[in-house]
Amino acid sequence: MRTVHRAALAATKKGKHRAGYHALLGALAMSLLACGGDEGDGQPPPGTEQPAKTPQEACDALSGVTLGDATLSSATLVAAANGVGEHCKVAGLIGTSLRFEVELPTEWNKKLLYVGGGGWDGAISPILFSPPRDASGEYVMVASNGGHDDPTGGVFLNNPEVQQDFGYLQIHKVLGAVLATVQERYGEQPARKYFEGCSNGGREALIQATRWPEDFDGVVARAPAYSFTELTLAFNNIMKDQLGTPGGQITTAKAATMSSAVLAECDALDGVDDGVVSHVEACAFDPASLLCTAGDADTCLTQGQLETAQAIYGEFTLQDGTSIYPGWGPGGEDEGFPAWLIGNTADSPVPLQMFFAESFIRNWIMKDPAYDTLQFEPEAHLPEIQEAAEVVDASFDLTEFFAREGKVILVHGTYDWAISYKGSIEYWNGVADAVGGEAARDENMEFFLQPGVQHCFGGVGADTVDLLSALETWVEEGRPPSTQNLVSSKVDATGAVQFERPLCKYPEYPRYNGSGDANDAASYTCTMP
Repeated sequence: MRTVHRAALAATKKGKHRAGYHALLGALAMSLLACGGDEGDGQPPPGTEQPAKTPQEACDALSGVTLGDATLSSATLVAAANGVGEHCKVAGLIGTSLRFEVELPTEWNKKLLYVGGGGWDGAISPILFSPPRDASGEYVMVASNGGHDDPTGGVFLNNPEVQQDFGYLQIHKVLGAVLATVQERYGEQPARKYFEGCSNGGREALIQATRWPEDFDGVVARAPAYSFTELTLAFNNIMKDQLGTPGGQITTAKAATMSSAVLAECDALDGVDDGVVSHVEACAFDPASLLCTAGDADTCLTQGQLETAQAIYGEFTLQDGTSIYPGWGPGGEDEGFPAWLIGNTADSPVPLQMFFAESFIRNWIMKDPAYDTLQFEPEAHLPEIQEAAEVVDASFDLTEFFAREGKVILVHGTYDWAISYKGSIEYWNGVADAVGGEAARDENMEFFLQPGVQHCFGGVGADTVDLLSALETWVEEGRPPSTQNLVSSKVDATGAVQFERPLCKYPEYPRYNGSGDANDAASYTCTMP
């Protein structure tokens, strides 16, 4: 599970089962602790103390253990290698299809890290963005499959139990079983519990904070798909132009033309021509400037292609003016369009926006696996859309999480063509409205944009930053990330740092100071728009 798995999209109501699962967890903990001597005090009789188990013995003892609804099907001691310490890798199952893995380090730092999934889940392939250890040892690491084994999302069709697991239950269920496993292995509970995820994993982070505020001390939500319903409706709206309108499809060559035009207009707004648009608030690129005037060519957009571009960049609304999605910001079209909007690449023969739109509309809303989503009109299916949203979407209301002093770090790349960074801005503003104002929000939540970064990682921007350590420092020492001088790096395949930028708290952006090495974060100042 330590391997970094990076996959695409990797894709309102309190959990009504909370009390039941906490009762289960309490029962499990009591049963694990209630072993003992003749006096009933949990201690063996004098002179009968057992020698401490070796790591191998402690690991072996977990295999086959049943903890409530969870069964630990295997436990394997893994030797230290490649910078990762010795640990016991445990595989578990809850019910018939909710699978999870736990890594129990021999050198434990008394903390737990749950790593989110991606897309529709359907596999245990955690997206790990931060180091798996700190100065005091390694984390108990947890990951799960979303409650099913179908990454295409077809399993959701007429299957409310799996929908609910994926939507808001599976992590809470697994956490209860894992805490009982931790108690069995170490004889104590974690001092701190953290969650980090991107895309659907970012949604999972916000689901935990809003629906199960007692589960974690802090969460990192990267590029969160916090509203799957609105996001997939926006995907489908774009696909109607991109694939369903004759002459509307934007080609790879024209995506490159759009990207070049954005750079020509907006790159220098941050004080330096570095191939990255950092001052996104000031970038007013209008795709109409590329309208063909003398016949079609790769250097311009036809009228049909312009309409597709306007659907991409513009706000998506219903016929009555209700806003559904804010649209995408310009930049990185050359890298993001081929997989997400164009398709026909080796990795994405079908545009990923189409893949997720079809899967969600067919299986969650229309309940028809053959439905033609290019004919879908959301106004005709608002009750079904609301029903799905109540299961899968995260709310803005972090009041209970903040009351427990839970902390949230929200981060998003500005060249993300899966999930728009503008959606995270809307979430940021929505939280303030839900919790009683900006001051209440800002005490427990911070938001950062990563200029030039594609979905979760990649792109021309500085995409590598350890936010788990920043979260720990905030929770455990009281220092918010914005006071920690965080630096985001661009790292090549060998691990060498190519350039760095300061990670700026929204709405600030990194502005070049006018002198100094343009690859050095010290040459930039976080500046208000």
